[in-house]
Amino acid sequence: MKAFDSYELRITPLSPIHIGTGDSYEPTNYVIEEDALFEFDTGAAMAALEPSARQELLGITSGKPSEQMLKAVQGFFYQRRQLLAANAVHRLPVLPGVRELYTSRVGRTAQREERREIINRLEIDRTAYNPITRAPVLFGSSLKGAIRTALLDEVNAGRPARDRDGLHELQGRLFGYRDPERSRLFLERDPLRLVQISDAVWQGDKTLPATEVFLAVNRKREPVVDRQGRLRVSQAEQRGLYQILECVSPWRYRAFSARLNVQQIESVVEKHQAKLPTKRFSCEEIVRACNRFYRSLLQDEMTKLAERGYLSQGWRKAMEALLAGEIGQRLEKGKAWLMRVGRHSGAEAVTLNGVRRIKIRQGQGRSEDASTPKTWWLAAGERDQQAELVPFGWLLVEISALGEPLADCLELGEQCKAQLGRVRAWGKQLESLETRLAQIRAEQAARQQREAEEARLREQRAREEAERQARLAALSPEEQALEEFRAYYEAHKAKGRYQPGGEFDSRRLEFFRQALTWQDKLLRKRVAELIRETLQWSGWPNKKERKQEFRTGLEELDR
Repeated sequence: MKAFDSYELRITPLSPIHIGTGDSYEPTNYVIEEDALFEFDTGAAMAALEPSARQELLGITSGKPSEQMLKAVQGFFYQRRQLLAANAVHRLPVLPGVRELYTSRVGRTAQREERREIINRLEIDRTAYNPITRAPVLFGSSLKGAIRTALLDEVNAGRPARDRDGLHELQGRLFGYRDPERSRLFLERDPLRLVQISDAVWQGDKTLPATEVFLAVNRKREPVVDRQGRLRVSQAEQRGLYQILECVSPWRYRAFSARLNVQQIESVVEKHQAKLPTKRFSCEEIVRACNRFYRSLLQDEMTKLAERGYLSQGWRKAMEALLAGEIGQRLEKGKAWLMRVGRHSGAEAVTLNGVRRIKIRQGQGRSEDASTPKTWWLAAGERDQQAELVPFGWLLVEISALGEPLADCLELGEQCKAQLGRVRAWGKQLESLETRLAQIRAEQAARQQREAEEARLREQRAREEAERQARLAALSPEEQALEEFRAYYEAHKAKGRYQPGGEFDSRRLEFFRQALTWQDKLLRKRVAELIRETLQWSGWPNKKERKQEFRTGLEELDR
């Protein structure tokens, strides 16, 4: 008997999906240029900068860390954004509103609050990703959590919670792993122990970006008017609150793959049966529960968003076409299911019908319980956008038994292609920018080559000078004086110009007169040879007495 029933899952994101990890893009390791975010490595960025710029950055960061320093670093990188973009390790599209927010606030003060300066740090929350490939990941725990909610709702069937039900007690009661007599939870009897889902790995089109940066904006679900009859906005809108999120791009055909295993326990020996779950779910029951729970939630949300005028009409038409076509048939046959995961999935997607109690904050420390939230968080391209918004977190899961090929879905593939016009336009736009970035990289490479050659020459000269100093240290004082003047003469000669009566003449005369006092005949002859060489290069002094001094002295050195 098989230990597992195994299935392959192919997942198509239908709307932006953000699964947070606490990681973020910091404004000191990314720049935005022409609707694209370029992430750079700090070490590579330092190597890309010219020496003067490195010194400038060192000067900025050498003081005590402060908000002012952070603003200065942001501004420094922004001024050199194309150079940093040319050395990016990762790039992805941003919506126009994100770009405008960045350019208007990078390195500046965002607002004043309680009379103190608050800097807009422009962190962008990253979605879960593979640190090696930088491709997005859908955590198996997120997928399993969504399945758990649907199964709990299926078992609960809309009944209200009992007075003593806490979160864990409710789940234990519904799934049969709570002992009511002893008020104890036996987690080993949780039926979801028998269901394992792997992380979903990215297998999407490599010519398209896997993620994009969206704004998350908050909008009221029901219209509320003030005493003057004007529509009230949500508290988040009043306060200008928004979030900047990296999200998995929607409409990527079967971009993720994962594995679902349902453990079979019939073969477990009888003495262990008491430790096993009493309630079990087959793959068919999982698919049915997810479709019942999430499909009705999707249709209800689309209707309400459309009534408020928020929903993107293109997105709505695409979703309705899918549900009415081949995908709708696969949902009915249990070959696929809808699911919602990640941030801003909405309270309805993570709570149970009949049990749902949501705490609504009313300001000044007051709150109330409600069965539905008062607002939505929606994906937007502009902060003030009121229409053409899209909900977060929706995905389609297609399933097949492991080893069995999954039939292609032309309708889904075509629908995905039809939604990619904006992203393909972004790719074309990036091509023209890439031409400039390639030129910057070429100039940078040439500069780095020059710097490397200059460094090599400096090192060589330093090594030669060290060797010369070592040789000098082994010589007598007279030999040292001879070698030092020879080096001085060769360096002066290399400059190619001679100034009569200048420093060279003074130093040569001083050395010449000093050598006349030496006793070593061999050294005196070497001095005479060197002085004649210098006279041949510079010419004899103009003054007769000085000419005569050199002639007489050279004859004396030769004896």
